[in-house]
Amino acid sequence: MNALFQLVSEPEVENVLPLMREFYSQQEMAFDEAVARTALNKAIANPQLGHVYLIFRGQQLAGYFVLTFCFSLEFRGKFALLDELYIREQFRRQKFGRSAVEFVQRICRDAGIKALRLEVWTGNQAAQSLYKAEGFKADDRFLMTKWL
Repeated sequence: MNALFQLVSEPEVENVLPLMREFYSQQEMAFDEAVARTALNKAIANPQLGHVYLIFRGQQLAGYFVLTFCFSLEFRGKFALLDELYIREQFRRQKFGRSAVEFVQRICRDAGIKALRLEVWTGNQAAQSLYKAEGFKADDRFLMTKWL
C-alpha cells in the first residue's frame, strides 16, 4: 500500500464531492452539494482556513481528508481539526487511514501546531481504534453545536 496525497485545487472539487456524498451517507449526515461546493471552494481559496487532500493508491481515488485551522487559548494558539477523513470501502483495512492521520500530523508539526482534534461518530469503532492507536484521547467534555 502506497498512499499518495494530493492537495486539492479548484478543478479537483468535482472529485471530492462524490466522496463527500458517500461519506455523509454512511455517517447518516445530510449532504447538500451546493453547500459542500461553496465550503470546499472557500477552504481552497484561503489556505489559512484549511486544506483539502485527495488520497490515492496509484491512479485509484481512495478517499479524502479535510484539515481546518482554529485558534484557542486552551490549545496555546492555532490548533487543527481533522474535520473529515473518508476512505472508500474497498481501500479500508489497508492502512490508508493510518497513513492519512500520520500525514496530517506531519503537516501540523511542520506548521508549529501543538494540538490536533477530531470528531468521530460514536458508532464507528474502526475509526475510534485507529485514532486511539495514533494517541488520540477522548475529552471529558461533550462537543455541542448550535446552527446559526
